Amino acid sequence: MNIRNGLWALLLVSVVALGNDSTGYVGIGGISYIKNPHISMQSEDLYISQEKIQVAYQFKNLTNRDITETILFPLPAIPAGVDGDFADVEGMLNSFQIKVNGKAIKPKRHLSVFFSPYQQTGNKSIDVTAELAACGVSEKKLLNIWLLHENQIDDQIAACSNPTIQRLIKKYEDSEFAWEIKVTYSWVQTFKANAITHVEHRYQPLVGGGIPNKPSMASVARGELKRFCLDRNFVQKLNDRTKGSDSPLILTRELSYILTTGANWAKPIGRFTLTIERKPHELVSLCWDKSLKKINATQFRAVKTHFVPKRDLDILFVPLSE
Repeated sequence: MNIRNGLWALLLVSVVALGNDSTGYVGIGGISYIKNPHISMQSEDLYISQEKIQVAYQFKNLTNRDITETILFPLPAIPAGVDGDFADVEGMLNSFQIKVNGKAIKPKRHLSVFFSPYQQTGNKSIDVTAELAACGVSEKKLLNIWLLHENQIDDQIAACSNPTIQRLIKKYEDSEFAWEIKVTYSWVQTFKANAITHVEHRYQPLVGGGIPNKPSMASVARGELKRFCLDRNFVQKLNDRTKGSDSPLILTRELSYILTTGANWAKPIGRFTLTIERKPHELVSLCWDKSLKKINATQFRAVKTHFVPKRDLDILFVPLSE
């Protein structure tokens, strides 16, 4: 397989955002998540738009003693070799801000790199972080790959003499494989006995882009758009969007958010509020229940009590006009 054709062969439709806090630890074997039986998430207020994501939590220590934990905040995987707003991954990461009880803190950033066999059942992503680092593939190059010529890293990987890298290249030389970056923030947090701790995150997200062909309900049910739970009315509006056009292609914008790690606390989330803001003259779709209601021309809101998140968020934005 040609490295330049294989390592970078990825779907154009890609999404990036951050995720819910979880307790855990960072060790030699990577990042692990644990369920915390002594701290509850009293509330979570999550706001998502294409320009800004912000989330505010209230955590309560349920015990009579101070508890110190490592807090992890994971991003969904960032696939290498995509275009568009992914050009400034490092810029997005640098925009990430955390406040605890109103005071800004600086978290640690952990970057891992995985090879991912493409469309091959039974094959799991393989962590090659240490191997690539030993071959001189720096974190800065990985985070700015969309600003560099791809072959700067392609050639570096192809020339890497590490046995694991060479074995992977040889193993998948007759099929496509790609690689992806996973970033997790961590910091050590002390939760005071019987007290509420306020944690806030704020950042400017990356927004994935896709240009799918005009869909039908059948294609939505089995294709990439399935994860956005498009209904018939939404699909009809997409099709109306292309009437009279020479091209059936539709520009989409996508975001994802890791919500399920919010289930790693002592109790269900006491009160969860989700606000999604779209631009004027834009469609939005995601998998949610009837609690998500339109509150004004551009915003939708859902409020849940005793909430246990069981799936992550994937949100699709489609402009009705250019």
